Amino acid sequence: MTIESAQLGQPQVAVGSWTARGVLQSVVGRTAFFAFGYLATIILARGLGPVDYGVYGVVMSVLLWIEQTSKSTIAPAAAILIAKEDHSATALQETALFLNFLLFILLFIILWFTAPLLADFFKIHGGAGLFRLAALDLPLFGMYAVYRGVLLGHREFFSVNVADVLYSVAKLVAVVLLLVLWLSVPGALVANALASIGALLFVMSRLSIRMLRPATRLIRPLVLFALPLGVYMLGLQTIATLDLWLLTWLSPDQEAPAIGIYVAARNVAIVPSVILMAVSDVLLPSFSHAVATNDAGLARRYLQGGVRFLWIIGLPVAFFFILTAQDIMVLLYSASFGEGGAYLRVLILHALSLAFITLFASALSASGQPYLSGAPLFLLIPPALLLNIVLIPRYGAVGAAYASALTGLLGAIALGVLVYKRFGPLIQGRTFLNVVIAVALMAGVASQLPVTGPLSVLFYLGCLAIYGVGLVVLGEVTRRDLEPLGLWRSAVR
Repeated sequence: MTIESAQLGQPQVAVGSWTARGVLQSVVGRTAFFAFGYLATIILARGLGPVDYGVYGVVMSVLLWIEQTSKSTIAPAAAILIAKEDHSATALQETALFLNFLLFILLFIILWFTAPLLADFFKIHGGAGLFRLAALDLPLFGMYAVYRGVLLGHREFFSVNVADVLYSVAKLVAVVLLLVLWLSVPGALVANALASIGALLFVMSRLSIRMLRPATRLIRPLVLFALPLGVYMLGLQTIATLDLWLLTWLSPDQEAPAIGIYVAARNVAIVPSVILMAVSDVLLPSFSHAVATNDAGLARRYLQGGVRFLWIIGLPVAFFFILTAQDIMVLLYSASFGEGGAYLRVLILHALSLAFITLFASALSASGQPYLSGAPLFLLIPPALLLNIVLIPRYGAVGAAYASALTGLLGAIALGVLVYKRFGPLIQGRTFLNVVIAVALMAGVASQLPVTGPLSVLFYLGCLAIYGVGLVVLGEVTRRDLEPLGLWRSAVR
């Protein structure tokens, strides 16, 4: 869905087409990333079973909470500053690498020494060793994150996409080896660290950064950008993970299989969300540059294009997952995970709201209001706690899913209101209505031809084609929107 081009008074560059091409490449790259990554996840879930897979999921949730929060500090700050071209790129890269390395080493030490406390909280027998094994990934992932951020700052989207795909391929290879050598929760944690090593080696081959003493003058601007980004991601990751943590803490020991099934449903639900977050990754440097040059019109078009893309893709995806939730769980994980369909139908709403939250937060950060993106999410933590504490004892894992979905939707609405006040309308009324009509058409066809079993997944994928045709007939999708599909063409005319 093309973001409208801007007329620059220099050699004519199709800015909108180039950015749309970057979005498309990132979506394709993330799709491949999850295709390989989820094959590894499926192998682990089927091999470990619901109970052990639940233990693995809880340990990984803590690790990912730390990694994703920390990844969103120094690395994106470097990407923003490099895109603004206010400082020497070489000095920025070296300073960012140094600071990020120190940060992740500190986090490694903290996780190592708090491992026994975490094991007791989550009621994991022998869990201290598992959390310490997971901590080994922190320094490796931290190095990869900063290299990835620098590549994004230089708008090397293709290299970033390749690195992401290599990350998932490396994990898949390691998991396949586990089938023969050591299929266990500790083995799965080792496979995760091996994946980081593979991705790190690739990004280091694409970019050379010396880790010397940081440039003192650049520490302050990097930290000033990094802190609000970290505050936002800390809030986001906390409200996104509270459901699993509280479900584990509040559930009796005999509910261990349900926790593993819930982890599997969460992993499926998050796939389209993280793929669609590519929109924010691609738009952040370009949006930052537009704001820095006071080109409000271009910044608004970037934002509206991103919202349009998410709306056109996200609504039918939600419809697809709601209809096929149980069949997807059985198809991917086996019949023992079938009850996870009830969780997946609700969790998909939370997952897709994260894509909008990320886009709105990127817009606020790039526009000079970074703390506004994190503040509403922190304000949502107490209601999220209350929802989980009330719903989980009464409804179990389904209650956790509803608490998660409500929290995510509230977060998207809150940030959307703030962005609307800063930039104006987020989506054109015509686009909003066209998508609703096309989804209604798809739903009408699907309701007339009910199909059950694994074949329903293929049937409803066919309904997505009807949705696409509906958008074309309504004039919402045109040839201009399809131009970025020609990935082999030059973006500069």
